[in-house]
Amino acid sequence: MNGEPPSKILLVAKDSTLKGLLERLLLARGYAVVDGGSGADTVALLGSEGPVALVVCERTGPGLDEVALFEEIRRHPDHGPVPILALPPADPECTARALEAGVNDCLAKPFHPTDFLNRVERLAAGRAS
Repeated sequence: MNGEPPSKILLVAKDSTLKGLLERLLLARGYAVVDGGSGADTVALLGSEGPVALVVCERTGPGLDEVALFEEIRRHPDHGPVPILALPPADPECTARALEAGVNDCLAKPFHPTDFLNRVERLAAGRAS
């Protein structure tokens, strides 16, 4: 990250244990992590947090499901290009729905931390903050 401000990752995860693990992995790699809250909060945060390099979404809370969140991000003129990494359950239907809704990549759970970080770095590099 070469002296530049850290890239911001907006993290949306309903599972608090997984959220804590992902946050620690991202912070250890030098990313700034913003808690994306529930799906409805995520869209508002995209407008208030400044440039975001990547949205990582495991599961949203009540109010807006993951697919609706992905579609809402893509519809927004300012946030549409932000890369999205979805972390769906190991279910081909969930992965297909996420990809149809416009995510850039899916990594089905369970996954290895190295696989997660490799995908984050690849996607975040495309839109540095």
